[in-house]
Amino acid sequence: MGPAVTTTGYRILLLEDDEQLAALICRFLGERGCIVSHAGNGNDFLKALHHREYDLILADVVLPDASGFRLLEQCRHQLTCPLIFISALSSVQDQVSGLELGACDYLVKPVDPELLWAKIEANMRNTRKPAPACSDIRFGPLKVDLTSREASVGGEPLQLTANEFDLLLIFAEQPSELLSREYLFRRVIGREFDGLDRVVDMRVSRLRKKLEAFTDEVAIRSVRGRGYALCSARGSH
Repeated sequence: MGPAVTTTGYRILLLEDDEQLAALICRFLGERGCIVSHAGNGNDFLKALHHREYDLILADVVLPDASGFRLLEQCRHQLTCPLIFISALSSVQDQVSGLELGACDYLVKPVDPELLWAKIEANMRNTRKPAPACSDIRFGPLKVDLTSREASVGGEPLQLTANEFDLLLIFAEQPSELLSREYLFRRVIGREFDGLDRVVDMRVSRLRKKLEAFTDEVAIRSVRGRGYALCSARGSH
């Protein structure tokens, strides 16, 4: 008989290039009520990291296109959750390296599933944060509801696509701050800006027009060659 299904609701990002092993881990964690996102390589991992938040990350070290150590070093300033390395690299030095980079644990393959679950539970107990006092962001008449993923202006709902909502949320999290095209591209697309792709500019343009149709109190201002900012109308052009 399998384990009773629980409702932990932990959002876990799994970085593992072995598809068979990843499927087993995803099924095992899913049976325990976890919501697991799987990335099979470094590029997919960075995309997943930019597009949503997680309660915990499980990461392999040896990947086809990257090093788990290098990835953690590259993006650890963005991580707000614990990370556990799971690797076939079993030397003491490898384990020390992973922990020194900021991982909260290092498990050597093959990993017993029950031990993995115990480590996850232990880390979640140690890092669990109290629920936020509110689930929305307000800037003037603009309200961005993180729970329902809806935005409104003066109580009137904005009809936004999922991509437009994600972009508006980035701006609302940092109101009045000038956000570079490079920064927005990394957050929106999940990779470095190549200097040519205009997808961010097009999404900003569409979002700006929808805001302008509702209010003259809040606007997305552009600074040529530098980026964009969500501002009160007094600071927009």
